[in-house]
Amino acid sequence: MQRRTFLRNSLAALPALNLFNQTGAKQIRLITRGDDLGAARSLNRATLECFKQGILKNVSVLAATPYVEEAAKMMAKEKGICFGLHCDLTSEWDNVKWGPVAPREKVPSLVDGNGHLFQTNDAVRASAKADEALIELQAQLDKARKLGFDIRYADAHMGTVNIVPGLPDRFGQWCRQNRLIDTRRIGGRLALPRSSPIDRRHPGDYVADVISALKSANDGEYLIVGHLAFDDAEIRNLGHPGYPGEAVAHNLNWERLAYVDPRIVKFVRESGVQPIRYDETEAGREQMKEF
Repeated sequence: MQRRTFLRNSLAALPALNLFNQTGAKQIRLITRGDDLGAARSLNRATLECFKQGILKNVSVLAATPYVEEAAKMMAKEKGICFGLHCDLTSEWDNVKWGPVAPREKVPSLVDGNGHLFQTNDAVRASAKADEALIELQAQLDKARKLGFDIRYADAHMGTVNIVPGLPDRFGQWCRQNRLIDTRRIGGRLALPRSSPIDRRHPGDYVADVISALKSANDGEYLIVGHLAFDDAEIRNLGHPGYPGEAVAHNLNWERLAYVDPRIVKFVRESGVQPIRYDETEAGREQMKEF
C-alpha cells in the first residue's frame, strides 16, 4: 500500500460530532494529531504554527528522518504538546529517503539494496521480521528521547506496525515496557465527504468540510490526523508513483489549514469543542495506570 492509498483510507477520516447534549453541555473531546515531524523543514514550521496559533495538541515524531534534529531544536521544549513516536518502517518518497536508526546489520530485513527503509507496505510485509522491527522501534524511541522529546505515546507510520507478521501482538507489550500509550484503538473516526479536496484533487474547501463534520454528529471522544506543511517547493519535491508531489503539497497544505485556519480556531473556541492530548483521553489514562 502506498501513501496515497493510506491517506485515502485513514487520514481523510474525521468524526462527525454533535456539539451539545439535551442540557446544552459540551461533550466533544477532540484528539488533534500532527504526523511526520522531522520529515521536512516545511512540515516542521507548519507543525509549530499549528500548535502556536491553532488547535494542535499531539505531535508524532519520525525519528529516522533528515530534519528531526531541527524539529527538536524548534519544538522539544514547548509546553503543552503531547509528543509521540511515529513508529516507522517505511521511507515512502522517491526523492527524499532515510534508513533505519538502528545499525543496518542488526535490521537487515527492514532495508532495501540501498540501505533505506522500504518504500511500500507490500515490501515491508514480504520482508520484515518482528524481532528486527522491535530493535528499530526501540532505536527510534531512544533517539527521539535523547533529542529531548518527552515521548508519551506511540502510533504507526503508514500502518506498518500492523502488517509485520507477529508484530501487532507484541507491540502493546513493547509500549507498556517503554511507558508509552498505545494509540491504536483510541479515538473514533468517520469519513469526510467524498467531495473533499484532500487526496482527490477535487475542488472544495477542506476547512469547511471539517467544520461541517464537527457540527453534525454524536457526542464523544474522537481523533483527527493531519500531515501539516505548506504548499512549497520542498513539499512538491516529495511524491511517488500515483501520488505526485503537486498533489502531496496540495493535500498537506489543506491539512495544515484544518488546524490553523481562523475559521476552525473560531469554531472550536465558540462551539466548546475541547482539543485534547492522548494523555488526557480516557483510554490513555487507563493505560498509564499500568506503567
